[in-house]
Amino acid sequence: MSLYYLLPPRGVLADRLADSLQSLLPGIDWPIEARRRLSEVVEAALAGRPDVFVVHRDELPHGSPPELALIDGFGAASGDEVVEVRHGGRPGEFHSRRWRVG
Repeated sequence: MSLYYLLPPRGVLADRLADSLQSLLPGIDWPIEARRRLSEVVEAALAGRPDVFVVHRDELPHGSPPELALIDGFGAASGDEVVEVRHGGRPGEFHSRRWRVG
């Protein structure tokens, strides 16, 4: 079985990661390029794992249900697990839910 992480759009994820680091590293400015690199680090950390796939919400066809989009565009199959992450309304806040394809 594969594991899919359905993450917020890259820009949103980058902004939320930088926001969450403000409490750990106060006073550090995170320009756009640095924020983008934070997002890339998360992706790179997951990339080497077998059967783990990272998909950003903005990579899905607009209006398509996530399950169908993952099957049609990313090779998800019945029984694969999806961790769907959405950003909350506040800095550093994320909500996730786990579900299975099919």
